[in-house]
Parts: sequence; C-alpha cells; structure tokens
Amino acid sequence: MNRITFARITDRASYTHFVEADGTIIALQSIHIGRETKVGVVFGQEFPTDDQRQAIAHLANLATGIDPTVEIVFSEGTSPFPGAIPANHPFAEYCTS
Repeated sequence: MNRITFARITDRASYTHFVEADGTIIALQSIHIGRETKVGVVFGQEFPTDDQRQAIAHLANLATGIDPTVEIVFSEGTSPFPGAIPANHPFAEYCTS
C-alpha cells in the first residue's frame, strides 16, 4: 500500500473502508490489498466525534505498521487531531494551522 486516504463521504461507491458516525470501522476488503486504501468517514455532525478520531488514528497506525513509508492523507475535516494543538503536544512540530 502506498497511501491511505480519509475523506468525508456522501457516496460509498469508491471506498474500501468506512468509519461510521459511532466510530465503528467497516472494512470491505483487507487493508493490505491495493496501492491505496480509501476510507470514507460518515459524519453525523460538522466534525468527527472522539470515537471517529480514535478509529481514524487506529487505521492510520495499522497502515504505518504494514508499511512505515505509507502516505497518510486527511481530507477536509478528517484529521484525528483536534483543531487546537497546544505547543507542548508531542506532535505539535508536525502540525500547521
């Protein structure tokens, strides 16, 4: 796998995995198959819930465990990181606003 992409969805046709509004992960095929894993995030509100953030982070972690060089793409509103990252957060140096 070269890339894992997370995107808000309006149509489920082109996705291999889903993160439902309650944080449940649904996989239509293995994360190991193909060059790109496309994860559709079903929004019940404007931003992902904490359960969805946890599911997104879990899938990203699985992908990097399979291949540490995998590219992770968070489309609009799908980042597992909250909007305000404090300066002392371990990932602060990697986050831009």
